[in-house]
Amino acid sequence: MSIVMISSAAHDVGKELALSLEKKTGWPSLSRTELVEEAREHGIKLGRLETSIIKSPVVPERLAKEKNLYLAFITAILCEKGKGGNLIYQGRAGHLLLPGVTHRLRVGLMTPGEMRVENAMRDLRLPREKAQVYLDQLDEDFNKWVRYVHGVERLDPAQYDLFVNLHNVSLPNISATLCSMAELPDFQPTPVSLRLMDNLDLTARAKVLLATHELTRDLDLGIRAVDGVVTVTYMPRQEGAAEAILEVLQGLKGCKEARCTMAETNILWVQESFSADSENFQEIVQLSRRWGAAVELLRVAPPAQRVQGLPEESHGIERIPVQGTAGGTYTGGVEDDSFESEGEDNGLSHTMEALVSMGRSAGGETIYGAKDEIIDKIRGESNCSLVVLGDLFLEKGREARKRMIRELSLAIRERLKAPIITADEMSSRFLFGKKQAIKLLGFAALVICVYILVFSFQKPILNFLGGEIHEQWKWLASITVALFVPFVAYCYSAVTGLLLKLIGID
Repeated sequence: MSIVMISSAAHDVGKELALSLEKKTGWPSLSRTELVEEAREHGIKLGRLETSIIKSPVVPERLAKEKNLYLAFITAILCEKGKGGNLIYQGRAGHLLLPGVTHRLRVGLMTPGEMRVENAMRDLRLPREKAQVYLDQLDEDFNKWVRYVHGVERLDPAQYDLFVNLHNVSLPNISATLCSMAELPDFQPTPVSLRLMDNLDLTARAKVLLATHELTRDLDLGIRAVDGVVTVTYMPRQEGAAEAILEVLQGLKGCKEARCTMAETNILWVQESFSADSENFQEIVQLSRRWGAAVELLRVAPPAQRVQGLPEESHGIERIPVQGTAGGTYTGGVEDDSFESEGEDNGLSHTMEALVSMGRSAGGETIYGAKDEIIDKIRGESNCSLVVLGDLFLEKGREARKRMIRELSLAIRERLKAPIITADEMSSRFLFGKKQAIKLLGFAALVICVYILVFSFQKPILNFLGGEIHEQWKWLASITVALFVPFVAYCYSAVTGLLLKLIGID
């Protein structure tokens, strides 16, 4: 069972390739045009969103909800169609849908310009010059759309598994190649990939349901589903949101449990292992309380664990125990059979339980891979105000770890507006501890000494700045003032900044 995602520009042969592949394999196919029509039938105002992205240099914040609803809607449909077996999807950026799912073959097409111009001339009955101008503008609009909706460049080769130039290859040969590639073990579904697809499906359906229901459509929500547990964060100003959310989610198929957390925003914590007893955990909880934020956990596991080290009967699915609404531990009706112990999930379940008990949980899950998988997973996390990179790449040496974390931080920063910091930097930048206390005392003593000296020796200082000494050493007075004023300002700002941090004002 594979999903072939064909991404192509307007008026090229993407549709013809999808039809050729459908005839050769007998697999069902789906196009973006069909999804767009279905989205419009469900009241999603896609035209307004597209117009705003294409015509306006700044997209209004209110349209972000339209974007998220559209992505959730098409994700739910693709997951529903893909669960039944093989699937062929063709669209402008299909390769960026279903992030993290490994049994999808992402195909990009490069159609010769002359062929596209002729297709546009035939389809739209345009002269050659107008057809060329039309295609150039359309490509620019497509690029804007992909950049805003998915946060990457449309023709970024790193986002494709196969990119084909049609200049010297025929459609039948490409179709045969895709048939062979789709049968490779690399693109066959694994238990972990199927589990991820289930999570994407439930998350998307929860987003659509909450965004369209009259009780919850006006709320600002963060939604994530893992193994049937739907975690929703809502803003403190939205009184009564928890009751409405739980009521709406009661009828959601596949939702075993719904949890609500009141939070201004989310902090995403990325590590290979977690511990509720660690210093990093205490610091993140302290920061989340100051910000009124929920903490979302993202555990990174080696790629080899996708299919290795997992019990056969578990189908590779990690079961994370969660706190039920009645105060007990949710077991899904299975009392004694556990797929993964706390040690095997590197403390993820235990840390999640600790956050749930504090009312600070925004969910958590495991991904398998390294930099690319991490970026794919957190891409589009628009409700995160901070991403904390903790203990990662533990199998590497110290210097290699620092370099890889720095590279990951830079790569994430390109995709997200939220700041990225390491766990080591968190205490110095946002929290007040022993080091900050010593620094505060030192700078405060220095500032006090400076002011005492200045007020104690006013006459010599005034003489140096404007008296007889100044007449003899004008250049020295200018240099002294130029150095002294920034020095005092730096020391004073350090004291005030640390005092504000001490009382909880960032």
